[in-house]
Amino acid sequence: MSREILLDADPGPAPAALAVGSDEREHTPLKHYSLRNSLFVLVVVCVLPAVAVSSYLVYSNYQLRKQKTYGDTVLLAHKISAALDRELSAIESGLRVLSTAESLRDGDLRRFHRITRDALKSQIVHNYLLTDREGRQVVNTLLPFGEALPTTGMPPELDAVFRTGNTVLTDMFTGPLTNRPVLAMGVPVRRDEAIIYSLNIGLSPNRLNEILARQELPEGWLVAILDRAGTIVGRSRDAERFVGQKAVPELLERVLYQPQGSQEVLTKEGIPVVTSFVRSPAWGWSVVIGAPKGVLEGGLYRMLTALLIMALVLFVIGTWLAATLANRVLSSVQQLNDAALALGGDQPVTLPAIQWREAEAVGLAIVEASRLMGEVKYRAYHDPLTGLANRAFFYELLLHQIATAEREIGSLAVLAIDLDNFKTVNDEAGHPAGDALLKVVAERITQTMRAADVAARMGGDEFSILLWNADHADAEDTAQRLRLALEKPYPGVSTPVSASIGIAVYPAAGTSLDALLENADQALYKAKRAGKNAFVHFSPALESGASAG
Repeated sequence: MSREILLDADPGPAPAALAVGSDEREHTPLKHYSLRNSLFVLVVVCVLPAVAVSSYLVYSNYQLRKQKTYGDTVLLAHKISAALDRELSAIESGLRVLSTAESLRDGDLRRFHRITRDALKSQIVHNYLLTDREGRQVVNTLLPFGEALPTTGMPPELDAVFRTGNTVLTDMFTGPLTNRPVLAMGVPVRRDEAIIYSLNIGLSPNRLNEILARQELPEGWLVAILDRAGTIVGRSRDAERFVGQKAVPELLERVLYQPQGSQEVLTKEGIPVVTSFVRSPAWGWSVVIGAPKGVLEGGLYRMLTALLIMALVLFVIGTWLAATLANRVLSSVQQLNDAALALGGDQPVTLPAIQWREAEAVGLAIVEASRLMGEVKYRAYHDPLTGLANRAFFYELLLHQIATAEREIGSLAVLAIDLDNFKTVNDEAGHPAGDALLKVVAERITQTMRAADVAARMGGDEFSILLWNADHADAEDTAQRLRLALEKPYPGVSTPVSASIGIAVYPAAGTSLDALLENADQALYKAKRAGKNAFVHFSPALESGASAG
């Protein structure tokens, strides 16, 4: 290329001009150039594009790793938030059961005190507490029954239990009895439809730290749990030092007003981290994940060092090799960009044909990220034991189908299924046999229902089926086929196992997700009470009764 420029730049004067101006040219001083400097400039001009392209590649790789780290922190925050939600929901379920205890209904508080103390042995809660409408403690498992209890100090948030009749989860406060940081959850205790008490549990931050300790975290990563006020109520590192303090101001400003987000902040210890947070829609708490930025930047510095070495090599080799390498690097960058853009799609990303090891490492990272994203997406929506949809996915599909049915004046049905005698199988044959039976149940359900329908395991031995465009007759036909399929003997199980099924058809049995699920459960309980191995249609008075098919 340089030779062509020199030949075409100046074709030279005409012969006549040479003759006329030869004397003048002999006396015109010529410019002198340093060969070393000229070669240096030439090599620099050739190397600069390659260096620029390589710098862009390094920067692109850094940005990809940074985005992947953000993505990993978001996924991990969702996972831990889901685990925390499950723990809190389990606590709420236990409270709901205890709130209907016979001893409470009969006013036998001494017996209730003994029952709740026994329940502490199998719970992660710190204590049980019964308060009246004035906030006075009536029963507290921290003290023997009959001892004097504090009359003040309970958080005013628990007043909402009496006002709304809903479950309340408080922010962190100082326990009036222990004088230590504590959180509380309360549910209403009813007698003749009137709320007479609030049944509460005290939850120590140490219990939350135990939940965090069970999570698998990459080395150096940090997890914190914040209450609705932005107070740290759980932390995977230095919990005793920071629990009870507010989150760092930069993070607190966003956590209080946004359900989810990512940013770069300094931890309470002053460590730069890439942070993502997710707020639980059920409880209002936020889970914050921090990945150390130093690990990410360490890779950047290593790549910048490699870039400098490559630039020196290109400087020695010269123009041709610099241009060739630049073209190849540009091609690799384009292929990596295409692969990176494909991460947002539903199809798996394949490794592009890349000639450079550094670029290939980025491509492998993109492919691995695509694979991990696919696995996380599948696990987020499926039950790990049976492979059926999980509760969250089932709710999402049901909400979508209700909206479609409302818009198109269509119909759908929800079947709630509970296995009869499954607890006996677990007690007699053990949980492995129970798990094997659940897998067979899932296979029979899948083989029995239509291809367009969706089956989900809601937890334990409870299943639900969403029937698309189904009326009462379709739902009854499916329920009958399911009942017959599920009552057949199971390999290795001597206990007869069958299924009770509750049917709720939209819109007669409800036009919302909560109504359909609640009414299907009511019909299911009716089938249980009617002798099991039956199905029942929901009606306002449940007049249809159980049908044995």
